Amino acid sequence: MFMFTWPDVRTLYNGLFAEDNYVINSQSGLRMSVSIGLHSNKVASEMGLESLQIFYPEMEAQQHRFLKSISANYHYDKGIFNYGFGMGYGERAPSVSEGYGFYLYNSFDNFDQIGNPNLKNEKSAEGNAFVGLKHKKTSVKLTASYFHISDYIIAKPNAALVPMTIGASGVKIYTPVSYATIWNAGLSSEYKIAPELKWNGQLIYTYGKDSDNINLPFMSPLSYRTSVNYFKNRIAAELSLQGNATQTLYSPYYVEDKTPNFAVINASFGYTFKFSRYTVGINVGVENLLDSYYTTYSDWNNMPRMGRNLFSDLIIKL
Repeated sequence: MFMFTWPDVRTLYNGLFAEDNYVINSQSGLRMSVSIGLHSNKVASEMGLESLQIFYPEMEAQQHRFLKSISANYHYDKGIFNYGFGMGYGERAPSVSEGYGFYLYNSFDNFDQIGNPNLKNEKSAEGNAFVGLKHKKTSVKLTASYFHISDYIIAKPNAALVPMTIGASGVKIYTPVSYATIWNAGLSSEYKIAPELKWNGQLIYTYGKDSDNINLPFMSPLSYRTSVNYFKNRIAAELSLQGNATQTLYSPYYVEDKTPNFAVINASFGYTFKFSRYTVGINVGVENLLDSYYTTYSDWNNMPRMGRNLFSDLIIKL
């Protein structure tokens, strides 16, 4: 038996993009952008087209979509205080897999997946804001963004279909969910301990639900990173700690499982010197210093990340 899981889809996109940065005064400004585009897909394989027409008899070989986006962001910065906010709207066409996949096997969830050429464009409305303080040795910044995504595209199980892959759990068809919401928040800070020494810290949290109040897959749990950096003359060094909290808002409906928390330590050292007319930089370091065994929410089938890794690089600036 032979079949096209990707039926030789040709994609052509033509678009126009414009951006303007308008300076209101010395403390504030407005950045605006707009884009329009024509997105075209064509199924070049007759066999692939006929295979998809089993599920979509009225499907044509070629399809055109009109995509558009617009955004505006305001920022203010004076003295120790700065803030900004913005909004935007954008559209995207389904990917080749989402629109034209034919029994694509996904080893992550053990399902065959079928595309849907009749999917509408995914439409996203966004709002974002930030506020920050900076004073002498210290700076703090809080950011947040909210997305309301209409016709959210995701693969859902269809019990009426039989999988082709031996041992697969079933078949999923890419289906539009009426909407999904995603919220992101982040807190970053910096403190200058000494002229040559500074500390950085960052926290990021993501939350996502669909219109049926089901957790969206691949939403990062609380993640963090903190580091101490040393810079003096030609020497640069860094010691960092990064990790995730336990993933609690995972999505069993989308065949996602819980991942435990982890923490990883990294260290690096660099030296820069002049050699004739060139600037040469040498860096050495170690990632995952303690050789921790860990996996993240986004790793395929919970495959572990890299263990202890030593690296070095040479940078030459001409």
